[in-house]
Amino acid sequence: MTRAVAVVVTLALVLAGCSGFVQQDSTGTVTPAAVPTDGAGYPPGVSEDAVVPSALASAHARTLATSNYTLVTRQRVTDRNGTVLRESNHSRNVAANGTVYAGHFRQSGTELNTYTSRIDYWTNGSIVAARYDERVNRPSRVRWTVRDDGPVSDLPERRTILGVGESVDLSVADRTDGGVVLVGTRFRNPDRLATPLFVGDPGNVSVRLRVSQDGIVEALRLSYHAERNGQRVRVLRDLRVTDIGSTTVVRPEWVTNTTRRSLQE
Repeated sequence: MTRAVAVVVTLALVLAGCSGFVQQDSTGTVTPAAVPTDGAGYPPGVSEDAVVPSALASAHARTLATSNYTLVTRQRVTDRNGTVLRESNHSRNVAANGTVYAGHFRQSGTELNTYTSRIDYWTNGSIVAARYDERVNRPSRVRWTVRDDGPVSDLPERRTILGVGESVDLSVADRTDGGVVLVGTRFRNPDRLATPLFVGDPGNVSVRLRVSQDGIVEALRLSYHAERNGQRVRVLRDLRVTDIGSTTVVRPEWVTNTTRRSLQE
């Protein structure tokens, strides 16, 4: 495998949400669904009596596609003593057209000794530039022509929201001036949840979502226990959307020093 291909594979795994850490949702298409409504002004996919996960996730992605925004996610896996086994933090600034964005990914934990721990990236829709560190004191800076979806295939985290909605029984807990709060404490289909690759048998779930009137999931907190090599671990995942309409995407200075790579090298 060439250096350029290795970088692309690393970015594809890490930035798409996998990284040997989180499974991607298997649903690749948007299935139309009836949107419940009781005339009370609930967000798309939400009513007093029901939540339609596909409609909610699609409204979230569709609304963000017309805005610039910042999205921050964090996932932490701890053992029963509270020791952090793995933690990932991913932040990205996205322009309204969805083709210009920049971000950074950080991964750490007691189990990580050789994995890529730092990635910064930027794309203008035509090229991708990445700066990464493989913990060998040899930071690399490369760029290449954009292919497919760019470095992040699911900018608004639609798959995460869809997976949570399909796996956990959600209901309206509160109404606010700007939307609703959804909560859930019971799995109905845990197989639909995107879990870290090395854990299984999720249980004891708790999830809370704050959804704006136009369908944006502004905050999501998911917590559950799972099995990992015979021991019980706790998984906590946070997602937040901020600075909607005011986020700016700046071309990092380090892009100037990147080396152009070809996937055919």
